Amino acid sequence: MNAKHADKKGRKYQWLWTCLVVIVFCAGGMAAEKPFYFVQISDTHWGARDGVSLTRRTVETVNALSVKVEFVAITGDLFSDSIKKEAVLNEGLEAMKGLKAPVYYVPGNHDILKTDLAVTSKLFEKHFGALNRKVEIRGVTCLFLCTELLEGETRSPWQVQRTWIEDTLGSGKGKKPVLVFMHRPPIRDLINGSDGAVSWDEPYDPRWETLFGKYPEIKGVFAGHFHRDELRWIGQVPVFVAPALARFWDRQPTFRLYELKDGKVNYWNLYPQGKKQ
Repeated sequence: MNAKHADKKGRKYQWLWTCLVVIVFCAGGMAAEKPFYFVQISDTHWGARDGVSLTRRTVETVNALSVKVEFVAITGDLFSDSIKKEAVLNEGLEAMKGLKAPVYYVPGNHDILKTDLAVTSKLFEKHFGALNRKVEIRGVTCLFLCTELLEGETRSPWQVQRTWIEDTLGSGKGKKPVLVFMHRPPIRDLINGSDGAVSWDEPYDPRWETLFGKYPEIKGVFAGHFHRDELRWIGQVPVFVAPALARFWDRQPTFRLYELKDGKVNYWNLYPQGKKQ
């Protein structure tokens, strides 16, 4: 083998070795990527029973978790029709102050009241932020949607939501995973069928499946409202319905810890502990 041929062959193997190093380095980097954890709390119902007390204990429990929580989502019904009661509002806000992680809220049907849409929606926006918002958190797109009818809006809430999702996500097939948070899940309540009819104009609208099919980056929908632990599917998108924190119907107060990993969502049901346990 002449020197020129040997040099050419050497450069070829050097190039292959460099590629191998880069691949191993990238794979190691992906393996070392930190897990993405977040918490969902739903249906606290401040102003009823021990809703605020349970919220305080939940805040303490979340702060004591052994994993880093990127954010906390409160998926509606913070109040029990009591958002206009200043004492209840201030007590609830005070209970949330100790939370270390960022928190994002969506309103529920007991927050924005049909009997007073204008005042209650403005109060919610003033104290808890925009009714619909998009937030980017460590490479994950989070959509927080209002499921309640608003004053002056002629479209149904589900029509508003679908339009907002399309306007926000654009043409779809984005690279970032998307998480969607709302109060009323866009599914029929099998246990209390009439509740599904109250929540949505149709118990199950296939246009949701068509919409979600356009966005494979949507990894999950996170809702409350039913006060039960449910996992349902709209096409290929899981709908996680969280139990309530409120102690209604003798149900155990519960919140959830989620992990987004490899494009899939895992969760654990957790229980308020805090200093009282």
